[in-house]
Amino acid sequence: MTGCQYLDGYLDLILSGKVRHCGDQERMISNVLLPVLARPDVYVDEARIAQGLELQKYFPFRLLPWEVFLFAVIAGVRFRATGRIYFTDIRVLLGRGSGKNGFIDFLCLYFLSPYHGIPGYDVDLLANSEGQVKTSFLDVHDLITKPHDPALARALNAHFSATLTQIMGKATRSKLTYNTSSKRGKDSKRTGCIILDEIHEYLDFGNINTLKSGLGKRADGRVISISTFGHVRGAVFDRQMDQNEDILAQYNPQNRVFPFICRIESDEEWKDPENWVKAIPSLPWFPTLRAQIEKEVTDMPYTPEYFPEFMAKRMNRPVGNHEIEVASWEDILATNRPLPDLEGLPCIGALDYAKTNDFVACVLLFSVREELAVLQHTFVCRSGRDLAGIKAPLDEWERRGDLEFVDGPEIPPERVAGWFARQGQVYDIRALAIDNYRYALMRYALAQAGFGGETGRKIKLTRPSDLMRAHPVINSAFVRRRFVWGDLPILRWYANNTKVVTQGVNSTYGKIEPHYRKTDGFMALAHAMTLLDELEGASAPAGQDYEVWVF
Repeated sequence: MTGCQYLDGYLDLILSGKVRHCGDQERMISNVLLPVLARPDVYVDEARIAQGLELQKYFPFRLLPWEVFLFAVIAGVRFRATGRIYFTDIRVLLGRGSGKNGFIDFLCLYFLSPYHGIPGYDVDLLANSEGQVKTSFLDVHDLITKPHDPALARALNAHFSATLTQIMGKATRSKLTYNTSSKRGKDSKRTGCIILDEIHEYLDFGNINTLKSGLGKRADGRVISISTFGHVRGAVFDRQMDQNEDILAQYNPQNRVFPFICRIESDEEWKDPENWVKAIPSLPWFPTLRAQIEKEVTDMPYTPEYFPEFMAKRMNRPVGNHEIEVASWEDILATNRPLPDLEGLPCIGALDYAKTNDFVACVLLFSVREELAVLQHTFVCRSGRDLAGIKAPLDEWERRGDLEFVDGPEIPPERVAGWFARQGQVYDIRALAIDNYRYALMRYALAQAGFGGETGRKIKLTRPSDLMRAHPVINSAFVRRRFVWGDLPILRWYANNTKVVTQGVNSTYGKIEPHYRKTDGFMALAHAMTLLDELEGASAPAGQDYEVWVF
């Protein structure tokens, strides 16, 4: 194999089939690692790896084969001419229970230690919540201040100092700190390594990019992400996974990313306990964990709502919650197809909002040759109370033209109505659908824009019963992949934030999370779908003398 004992132990387990593994592991070996090690300008610094592994004596555990292997890749694979690291971006995807925080702890101590030896090599931990990001930080803090073996205290105190806000390696003056989702304090850093915990929860690259801007001021700058797959879709994680798939497909001599992915490979594989190790490589050494997973599987028939969590976090194969999801993520992604030429075509307009000092979403729905094309525009109030907690890339979506921010205490109804009036000059808006309870505030502005009244385009005031009737039609449109939205991430976000709410034999829609995962755009589309029959049966141009429909 490679001739390096620290790499070959794990490689033997995979290549000999001694442990079950997913195809991503074999592709990582054949299309990433081995071609790199075959290069004449790359070598493995075994002495550096061995030195670093001596730090295991400070921990109450030994690194497992996959951890020794990854540490060897991170610390030992280097350019021969300069001695600098080859892989600068390490992406580790493991099922829950693999011990990722223990591995993070070891890496943190190593980067601060004299064995790493780079002066001022600061390490930034980043996660979405303070409790999550403090886990490894406090682990390292306690390791130094409360060693599992009192005989180690003197050596630890000689090399490290630790407070509840900063841990420092004394020889190199390298510091370990933690960061949460706030961007404050991340500029002007001289970061050596960024460690991202549970990257699947990140909805935008803002905080990551801010920290990355501090790389390059120290040698051997790295980004290391360690995560499960999770449930958040269409964001940072999915974009990275697209790149990972390309990296694993074939060797690219310019690539400096190392994807280490563990997951089951079909929706049925979880039923065989021998396949669990595909997602959780630590499982053969963690009998207590195996017993816990066995209990979860035994309880599954009585707690079916846990199945999506089990698949996403344990098995690293998200399946969605079929009981509540509006559509599978694959069906939502299938909306990303080029829009046809819509100019002058008949359409249905719709809008939805919870409060005018929050989000107001507008859509136009077209029926073109069996496809349901959608245009969307969102207004966002800058003074909205929920804005600080929304992690979606709103600024990016504004640059795309998919939303616009509105200054002031609320979004004026005239601004919303004006958007529909402008669209009405390009498209043939046959009618407008709006929730019965939202209409009062918008009524006058819409009338001024030509909607409602005796001569305006007709308005339908939708009720919950209308959405119940539209639900099976919307579901059919997703599964038959009739929806065409173009590349519209904000509408995909809206759809993924919406859940199906069952009321007796009927179903309608609700919010997965009440504040920060907005649904207004999808709800506007749902309102428009209540008039789909009117649209698909339309043939004559929009006329006059339209009345307000109240059902």
